[in-house]
Amino acid sequence: MTQTRGTDPQRTGRGAAPARQSRPDRRGAPSRTGSAANPKAVRSANPKAAKPAGSAKAAKPAGSAKAAKPAGSAKAAKPAGPAKAAAGRQAPARARAGARPTRTPDPRAQGRPGPDRAPRRTAPAGGRGPAVRARAAAAPRGPQGPRGPRGPRRPLRISRANPRRRARVMFVAILFVFTIFAGQLLRIQAFDASATQAAALSKRTVKTTTPAMRGQILDTNGQVLADSVERFTIAADPTVVPLYTAVVDGVRQQVGVTRAASDLAPLLDLSVAQLTKLFTRADTRYVVVKKDVNPAIYREIRALGIPGISGERTARRVYPTSMALGQLVGYVLPADQSGAGGIERMFNSTLQGTPGVNVAERARDGYVIPGSQRVDTPVVNGRDVKLTIDADLQWYAENALAKQVTAVGAESGTAVVLEVATGKVRAAASYPTFDPNDLADAKAKALGNYAFNDAFEPGSTGKLMTMSAALEQKVITPDTGVIVPPRLPRAGTNFKDNEPHGVENMTATGVLAKSSNMGTILIGERVSPAVMEGYYRKFGIGSKTPVGFPGESAGFLAGARDWVSSRRYTILFGQGYSVTAIQQAGVFQTIANKGVRMPPSLVEGTVDQNGTLIPTPPTTPVRVVTKDTAVKLSRMMEEVTGKDGTASAARIKGYRVAGKTGTADRYDEKLKRYNGFTASFIGFAPAEAPKYVVAVFIQKPSAGMFGGALAGPVFNQVMSYLLERTAAPPSPKSTLNYHVWATKPLSSDDPEVISDARAKRDGL
Repeated sequence: MTQTRGTDPQRTGRGAAPARQSRPDRRGAPSRTGSAANPKAVRSANPKAAKPAGSAKAAKPAGSAKAAKPAGSAKAAKPAGPAKAAAGRQAPARARAGARPTRTPDPRAQGRPGPDRAPRRTAPAGGRGPAVRARAAAAPRGPQGPRGPRGPRRPLRISRANPRRRARVMFVAILFVFTIFAGQLLRIQAFDASATQAAALSKRTVKTTTPAMRGQILDTNGQVLADSVERFTIAADPTVVPLYTAVVDGVRQQVGVTRAASDLAPLLDLSVAQLTKLFTRADTRYVVVKKDVNPAIYREIRALGIPGISGERTARRVYPTSMALGQLVGYVLPADQSGAGGIERMFNSTLQGTPGVNVAERARDGYVIPGSQRVDTPVVNGRDVKLTIDADLQWYAENALAKQVTAVGAESGTAVVLEVATGKVRAAASYPTFDPNDLADAKAKALGNYAFNDAFEPGSTGKLMTMSAALEQKVITPDTGVIVPPRLPRAGTNFKDNEPHGVENMTATGVLAKSSNMGTILIGERVSPAVMEGYYRKFGIGSKTPVGFPGESAGFLAGARDWVSSRRYTILFGQGYSVTAIQQAGVFQTIANKGVRMPPSLVEGTVDQNGTLIPTPPTTPVRVVTKDTAVKLSRMMEEVTGKDGTASAARIKGYRVAGKTGTADRYDEKLKRYNGFTASFIGFAPAEAPKYVVAVFIQKPSAGMFGGALAGPVFNQVMSYLLERTAAPPSPKSTLNYHVWATKPLSSDDPEVISDARAKRDGL
């Protein structure tokens, strides 16, 4: 059958209905189209009628005398009309009836070309074949001829994703996210509501601590020895200070940092440049401008109304008596005003009080939310502490001691005044001292109080305890004769007195007055070590006082079993054990108080919030020796300041003075050996009715070594001041007539006379 023009795919670009495309294989090979895609049509067609895909000649149209020109001809074929197009549509039926089969075109190449639309030349998936290239070459180009057939179209790729499925996935995802949000909201608002509220409140809550004013320290007369005064720490917020406004020429304007610095400079005693540097500091909202600002100055600063300038209330400790009571009253740490020495440390819990805590809520801009302020803990100021110290007496003793220590080039000195009847410490002066108002210049060694902290060998002032025990044990009487040799051999040591002498006939009173070491050994060895130790312990040696002063030393006294070799004898005249100034002064207080020791006390009591004094419980008296022994010994001590005694410098005209000098080798802890001396004098007056005991110690003097000459003058000044202040009447003449020297020659054969020969006979 002759193929018509309407059915020629090369002339019209239209052919039989396209066969279903095969899906390209995974290796990218093109799918088969046309007759290859429909095997049944291929088997029914005449194999000779079909031209190869690469043939250069095109098939003739039905009814045409001339064969159609090839695609590459100069003239283009005329487009087929509607009738011929219909005939083209009938071509497949005729082909099935046995007519000459037509070539099945590539369905992707079908299209209806128009005169103004160029055919779309798109290579098939597998590339353009030879037939296509031949048709493209045969199609005439230009406005006169018919358009050639369209090239194969690019395959249309359609997404396989299902939009409904995609919408469902997005809906589930969004629902999941909102479920998480809802769960978190439920947890925050329901289950963890209280915890969340507490966390939020904690973030915006600001606690301000108001320091408690530390209690005062008073002397026995109510004079202030230590006090706390209100001060302020000025701080700035550099982010807010630039908002400072002031009235300029009658108009309020923003004047900023420069004006703020110039207004504050004269009040804070700082330069404008210093303040400007602080007010422009970056990356901070808190800068300390100045500490320890007086409240009056702070009120002037507040009156300026500079934004970002605040004041934190603090306290400063002041000591009106300065150096006179520095070592006794102590000091506080500047950082937190806690007690660090002396009474300040000893009664820190009483003095410091309880700080107050104010709570407020702040907004994000840093300002307090109105109405949110509340007081969590009210401030409770510290309680006052009243001492037994007499500030005037302390000042006088401090000055007298300082002059003498400086004059003799001593390392240090101590002066203690005890009230005889009560044991109260009325003065405890030490030199060198320090000013608690200015700790920067204080030396570490001077921060303690020598009266309580410094332990040393007492020397001859310790002979008072040996004589007390001998009198109490009836070994001697004040007039018992004592033969003192030039040398006394004991425990492999030849003991001697400070000044060389021959054989001397003394009394027991004379041994004390002349401070004879050998005479004291001859008397003391007649009392057993155990008994002697008991008396020393009763006098308070080897244990701390009830005062409980910070850093107080207990001294040292070995047990009687350790009194061996030379220690057995050196202890008797004040060496081989150590004491503090307070302990040794207490020995003399015991004798002055008729044999009753009143343990020393330093605090009268504390003052409660109502201003009522709560007295310190009184100390327990201790009977050490009988009144008779104390009276006799007191009278013997008067000879120390007599014409034959060793302390003529301690005499006070018109008054009987009882006392004892002391000179001892001083042990140096750094050198681990004896180095220097301790010179001392302890006494009381009037001897017949004493009210005070004054003890003076000079440590490591450069000029001299004897207690009478070095410590005696200080005792004289302090005791004279007391006698004058108390208006003590002059002393009457004593009814007890004791002698320093024996009134008749003494014999070593006399059983009533104490001598080395008698000691040997008695197996001592």
